[in-house]
Amino acid sequence: MIRVLSIDGGGIRGIIPATWLMRLEELAGKPASELFDIVVGTSTGGIIALGLTCPSKTGEPHSAAALRGLYVDHGAEIFSDFPGGGAAKAEQAGPDAPGGSGGQARYSSEPLRRYLDGYFGDRPLSAAVKPVAVVTVDLAHFAGLLFSGGGLDQGVLGDAPMATAALATSAAPTYFEPVPYTGTDGVRRLLVDGGLAANDPAFVGLTMAMVQQRRSTDNPGIVLVSLGTGVQAGGSSLEPSAVAQLAHPGQKAALEPIVETLYGAPGVLTRRLIALLLGEQYIRAQTELFPGVDHALDDASPENISGLLRTADALVSADAAVLQDLAGRLAQDG
Repeated sequence: MIRVLSIDGGGIRGIIPATWLMRLEELAGKPASELFDIVVGTSTGGIIALGLTCPSKTGEPHSAAALRGLYVDHGAEIFSDFPGGGAAKAEQAGPDAPGGSGGQARYSSEPLRRYLDGYFGDRPLSAAVKPVAVVTVDLAHFAGLLFSGGGLDQGVLGDAPMATAALATSAAPTYFEPVPYTGTDGVRRLLVDGGLAANDPAFVGLTMAMVQQRRSTDNPGIVLVSLGTGVQAGGSSLEPSAVAQLAHPGQKAALEPIVETLYGAPGVLTRRLIALLLGEQYIRAQTELFPGVDHALDDASPENISGLLRTADALVSADAAVLQDLAGRLAQDG
């Protein structure tokens, strides 16, 4: 069995899949890196994917609990107000103001960069203990790309530092500055959040698993575990606050349904097709956020983090039987 883990984007809502994985690790008695053969992620999910497959100073990969601590303990610093800007100011400003679509990023990347450097050090993608890939987008050339390692083909982005890949996959436009990067082909790129191409990267993991399956002599099956980061009541996957940053307030009413379709429709279609292909071997863990919990990717207030933790605990409780069964199957297949 080829075991695939896929983790969605969602900023501070990464607390939810990290909590779900914590419980899976507890039940299996093994780290996620031993439970899965391929790990993929986008944005915050990319940070978690890389963290789960990156060897720490002791040689062991980081646990899901340690990665959740990045959000719970340091989220408020990562999303602290940018000098002269800040979330509240940017939301009220026009498109040419700091933090607006025509101005500087809402947040400095330095706190996030510092914590990513602490987790990943100078380890390259090739040091990953399992095949791993994270999605990013090159704004300069309008192209979706993958940072990959752990034995996967690395393409034009090459064997980048894990910290760089993590920063690039999570550099949400208008929130953080794009990440300048020159690949093995000598092309200078501006890399941003992979959610612009695939906020749910499950099809990336499925494709890589199918490649492995084709190369295998015994034609193993595929099990794909896909983790969401929470949705608003009604199932919307759009970051509402992002729309305000991408358009002048006068355009928001007209643009919002269009952007919602562009963000949400590809993921819905992909999930339906994967479910059709894999049947019960496709496990999707997703939940509605508790009332009062902010869906915005940058709300790291103590109240919102507490709400996200309660939402995550409720999901784990609701998925108790799924987690128990899955822990046994994944540990056995490993």
